[in-house]
Amino acid sequence: MIDISGFGLTITIVAVQTFPMGFSVTQFSDDSDPLEIQDDEPGSFVMLYDGSLFSFTQANPILVKISVIAGTEDDLNLKILLGARRLVNSLLPIDDVTSMVINYPDGGKVLLSNGSILSGATADSITIDKRKRANIYTFVFGNSAGLQSPKQIISEVVQGGIGLL
Repeated sequence: MIDISGFGLTITIVAVQTFPMGFSVTQFSDDSDPLEIQDDEPGSFVMLYDGSLFSFTQANPILVKISVIAGTEDDLNLKILLGARRLVNSLLPIDDVTSMVINYPDGGKVLLSNGSILSGATADSITIDKRKRANIYTFVFGNSAGLQSPKQIISEVVQGGIGLL
């Protein structure tokens, strides 16, 4: 039986300027998806004037959302990272290059690099239930490398070798 449990998920975030040593995120919320990776669409298509189909390959960013419990150390670190990117009157934003390593409970890993934080909560919100709402932070990345299974590792090595030819 395949283990599909997400209990034990950890994410390590490294930002070159703000957090060069990185920090781990482990305090995920229970009222929204703790980790959401948007589907990738590496190809697209258009219909030409003569009615024929033209398909092509395109580069796409990888969007990742993580949801953490408000007020935790993880939330505070993510707010610091987000605050460093904000443009305010007296400070210049830091153009940080961010990397993320997702460690799945089954031992799989995904490395996302060449990224940045896009959005997140600057302060905590309260729900109608008088409970702090989970804070969701969105990141964008340009590169990914998956190590979730031996088959995926071999596939990426072969694709990298073909790309060098």
